[in-house]
Formats: sequence, C-alpha cells, structure tokens
Amino acid sequence: MLIVVGLVVLAVLPALAAENPPSLEPLQGKWMVAKTHREGQRYSQIIEVKKDKLTFQVLGEEGRVRLFAKGTIQTERAGAFNVLTLTDIQGGRSADELEPVDDTRAVVYTLRDGQFFLASNFDKERSNEKPTVETYVRVEATKEATAGSGGGESRLMGTWKVELSFGDNNFDYGLRISKGDGRLEATLISPRSGEHKCKSVSFKDGELVIEVDREIEGNQVTFIYKGKLTEDGLAGTTVVKGREDQFNGRWKASK
Repeated sequence: MLIVVGLVVLAVLPALAAENPPSLEPLQGKWMVAKTHREGQRYSQIIEVKKDKLTFQVLGEEGRVRLFAKGTIQTERAGAFNVLTLTDIQGGRSADELEPVDDTRAVVYTLRDGQFFLASNFDKERSNEKPTVETYVRVEATKEATAGSGGGESRLMGTWKVELSFGDNNFDYGLRISKGDGRLEATLISPRSGEHKCKSVSFKDGELVIEVDREIEGNQVTFIYKGKLTEDGLAGTTVVKGREDQFNGRWKASK
C-alpha cells in the first residue's frame, strides 16, 4: 500500500496544476498521533499549525521533547491530491537548540471525519526515514482560529454527544463534525445502527444545518437538524423533510 501511495505522489508532484491552493484554515490547531517503538516504548508526535507556520514535536512517554522542528508551509493541488510543502526548516533536540535544515519536504494530505492523514517521505529518500502514512487527530484549535471565527465554525469541530427528543421518545447519538477541502462534513453515529454520513452540512449566520438520510418503518427519509451554538454546546430543532407536521422534535449536543 505504501509503495502505491509513493508512486502516486511521485507521479503527480511534477504535474502540479495552476489551481487555487487548498486553504490552510482547516489545518489550524494542534494534531497528535500516538505510536510505539519496536522496543515497546510509547511516544507521540505533535503537529501544530498557526497561520503559515508549522511546528513538529516528538514526545517521549514521560512527555519530554525528543525532537523539535519548525518551518513555513504552503499548499498546492496536484490533480485530486492536496500537497503540503514545508520550507525554511529548522530542527533540533528542543525549541532552544534549532539549526537550519537543508531540506524541503512535500507530503500528500487530506482531512476526513476530523482526522488529518499524512503521506510522508515519498518525495525523496532520507536517511533513517521510511515512507509512512499516519493519521493525526485534533487536540485543539488555535486561539487565533477561534477568535478569527468569532468562536463559531471552529467550535463545531470534533465529536458531540447528541440528545434527540421526538414527543415522549428520547434517543442518543454521536455527531462528528470536521472540515475537509474547505467544506464542512459530518457523520451521525447511532449506537443502534452505526455510522451515517450526512449528505449536507452548512453553517451560515450562526446557524448549523445538517441533512442526513435515514430509514423509518422501511421508508427512506431525510432528517434536517437545525441548531445554534450556545454556552453549553448546540441546540435546535429536528424535522423529517416533507413530514414536518408528523415528525418534529428538539435536539441538543455537548462535547
């Protein structure tokens, strides 16, 4: 699988089209992946993006910094792929021991369901660094991103616990919201029937609108969730499209 990804990366990088580059906004914040050495010792890798600057840390099991690097990033489109290029790289054992690194790195990436997927070291051979595909999860959004959005869209990202009421019936769900390729995505998670990818998600003028297809008594229907951010989380109404008079209720969500 890694070889296939590598061949794809090498094929598309020379053919970068003159398209509008993907936005850096969805990448803003801190991301982490937990790993284990061959010796069984656990460690973690942290990526943090602030505007067009990226920092990378490797932390030991005790939380001590083992490696620190930083650089400037820009994004490009290569056919169907997003490419992240890191330049002006500095690295060292800590943030206080940095030296210039004579290298430029290009990685293929994507954001899906709140996860940051990176395919690294396919652009060229590097000593003691094998090609890898890693999955990072968001730790937190940057304060700048939160302030810049007025505490709006950035607050939506992550996994929510949903309580839905239809008359006397109450249901519990999970709701995972993320942003990939500049657009919002969501997945409704039912403990009874599994995951249901929402067919549309929008956030405008402070209102979140989600449409998800489900089945009621053997009939395919579309649920529409409308809600607004509150101090406690999300709250709003739910209806079944075309049957608003029969199926309508309220929902709230918290993290």
